[in-house]
Amino acid sequence: MENGYMYKRITMPIQTKDVDINDYIRPSAVLDYFQDIAGIHANLLGLGADTMLDMGLLWIIIGERFDVVSRVPSYGEEITIVSWPKNQDKLFMEREYEIRDIHNELLITGISLWVLVNKDTHKLERSDKAKFPGLYYENTNYNEATKRKLNLCPKDIINEYDYKVCLTDYDHNKHLNNARYLDIIYNMYDKDYNLLFNSCEIAFHHEALQNEIIHVKHFKDGIYDCYCGYVGDELSFEVKMVLKEITNE
Repeated sequence: MENGYMYKRITMPIQTKDVDINDYIRPSAVLDYFQDIAGIHANLLGLGADTMLDMGLLWIIIGERFDVVSRVPSYGEEITIVSWPKNQDKLFMEREYEIRDIHNELLITGISLWVLVNKDTHKLERSDKAKFPGLYYENTNYNEATKRKLNLCPKDIINEYDYKVCLTDYDHNKHLNNARYLDIIYNMYDKDYNLLFNSCEIAFHHEALQNEIIHVKHFKDGIYDCYCGYVGDELSFEVKMVLKEITNE
């Protein structure tokens, strides 16, 4: 809490595990940071994973987005991650994020879309079963709702890739962790990878289980690099990203 508002900040250095071969933060690490601060904040608000599990409920992310405002930070930099929940509707809850540098420059903004799911039936539950105990911080970087579906249509395929889901990909819900989808995409590229992300949207449709194969199709749609992942014939996830080449400027 800050002055009664539900707002959390964490300061930390960017570590080797979070960067790409060019020492810039990987897209998956951005989602890891968001997930970490969301979990820490939920615990402080009395709505953490263990508390919800005791109520027979699971927190599930179904969509995320992040955008570079000024620049992508790199290895060794100290960054501050801030986050706050937004007002709930009947089923869906959003949470916003910012990543800032030591000079308080805004580097990256983000937002995620959450639902509560019954751990036994896997059906959606009303969002008001999680009662947030504070004032909502009203600032926002996103006035439009987070998308549940991107409705991408694969065509003129550039690259295809098969990934076998491993135990190290799992989170405490025994699901493929949301950040790992972006690592799967990163692994589609080779050692000459020379790209930075400028924006990313991801929609999660169907969980993949250990030892299942996710077949990913990469294609372009205007300025976007797009990726659709399938388990068999079922759509698992969609991603659209704006990528740019790293320059020496």
